Amino acid sequence: MTERPTSERPLRVAVTRDESADGPLAEALRRHGMQPVACPTIAEMPPLDRAPLLRAAAELERYDWLIVSSTRAVTALMEARDARLLPEGLRTAAVGLSTAAALLAGGAIAPLTATTAGAEPLARALREADQWVGKRVLLPRAAEGRHELAHSLKRWGAIVDEVVAYRTVPRPPDEIAAAWRAGAPQAVVVASPSAARALVAAIGAQPLRKLEPLVAIGSTTAMALVAVGVRAITPPRAEFEAIAELLQRVHAWRGSETIA
Repeated sequence: MTERPTSERPLRVAVTRDESADGPLAEALRRHGMQPVACPTIAEMPPLDRAPLLRAAAELERYDWLIVSSTRAVTALMEARDARLLPEGLRTAAVGLSTAAALLAGGAIAPLTATTAGAEPLARALREADQWVGKRVLLPRAAEGRHELAHSLKRWGAIVDEVVAYRTVPRPPDEIAAAWRAGAPQAVVVASPSAARALVAAIGAQPLRKLEPLVAIGSTTAMALVAVGVRAITPPRAEFEAIAELLQRVHAWRGSETIA
């Protein structure tokens, strides 16, 4: 049985993202009374060939739209621009508020976001946002990123350039397993399908089935876990505050169940 934390012992939540101890997810968990424990499963690396990213970053003025699916993609693009602000006339869109905030910090004006997380809701929001025929769109993404959004834009007549902004590589399984044992988590936030696969490869599926709760960021991550027999819940938005709020609500509900 999973040990239920008492009121004096905050819920220990494993953070599988490649972030520091004061990273955005860890800070959101602390604000909601939980204890983040680091268990990074993947490491973020530069693209094997950075030339396409550097070229796109230098020529952003040629584009009508910049559409991003992660804060890391924004960071990589801004690094490639040597921190020069985004062009004033460039329209932007992001999958969530955290990514939109990164765009705003880079000089974007009113990035478009969807009301719910994921590429499909963003595609629906974008469909009515412009007349896409002939519009030039830049999509910086992870090397392992999905292509659904690019395919939709191309169907609408847009000219889409996808460039690899970063890539992820799994950490050694023994390193992941050691971090898991040291953290002794009671809940976990799985950040991506690649993080899910790396975590299961390191510790197996059974320890994950015992957790209450297991949160997957996005439906594709949840499906990657379902494929190995692990159920997960997903937040309504792919934002760190929404993740922390969901964990807090589920933990409070389970605690009231135990008392009853």
